[in-house]
Amino acid sequence: MTIPGGSTLVAGVALLAGAGIGWAVRGFLARRTAASMRALEDELRKRDEDLKAAQALLAETSLTDALTGVHNQRFVDAAIGTLLAPARRAVRDGDQPPEHAALMFAEIDDFDRIDAGGREIGDALLRDTARALLPFVRGGTVVARWTETAFLIVARIRFAGEARALAARLRASVTKGVRAGPNARLVTLSIGFSIEPLARAHPHLASFRDHLALVDAALRRAQQQGGNRAVGWRANDEAIERAIAARGESVVAALLRTDPAAAETEGLISQAVERGEPA
Repeated sequence: MTIPGGSTLVAGVALLAGAGIGWAVRGFLARRTAASMRALEDELRKRDEDLKAAQALLAETSLTDALTGVHNQRFVDAAIGTLLAPARRAVRDGDQPPEHAALMFAEIDDFDRIDAGGREIGDALLRDTARALLPFVRGGTVVARWTETAFLIVARIRFAGEARALAARLRASVTKGVRAGPNARLVTLSIGFSIEPLARAHPHLASFRDHLALVDAALRRAQQQGGNRAVGWRANDEAIERAIAARGESVVAALLRTDPAAAETEGLISQAVERGEPA
């Protein structure tokens, strides 16, 4: 069958129109696909950022005490190697004197009696005490809630004598800034402390956890002496050196860890007290 010339023209136009529409559709779909891809990429990027933020929040939450907002034991366990490294480094002739680290336990005096007035009062007291301690958190200083009622302070210091001054400032901050219960009762702290390393010639004589046993014994002594004071241990390097030479490092370390009173009797350590006015 013969197609008239006019029909050929119409068919050609139709073909061109169809091709144009096809290209237009493909272009539209391509643009739509590109836009969809960009939208998908933006959505994935947002979700990735949200995930990272959630992971960061989770990590921060897992390292922070929920009640007080200070660090917790998990954070200390993760960071303690870094915190103590400057104090435990080996010293050679000509080196600058190494830093020290003050290890402190701080506990509110008569907390059980205050807490007996209601859980809310006890919780508020712990939060307020943490806030009073936080202004002293500077580079190399950590405040953590260690037990239900006790805070651990790890402070890098230049001289061992700075520990007593820091303990005095911590106690003063709580006494001036914290009140307990509806009667606005005065709050005081008892603090136990020791200096890391315990013996400069033997920087690893006591592990961190073993050294905390000494710090806890100092805290209990401060409480037994009436509270509102800081009790610390001052190491006698010469006596420790003689004891190690005679009995071995492990024996001396065990004595310091398990029986601070006996170690004190032998002259390996002595008590250092920082005491405020009675509350």
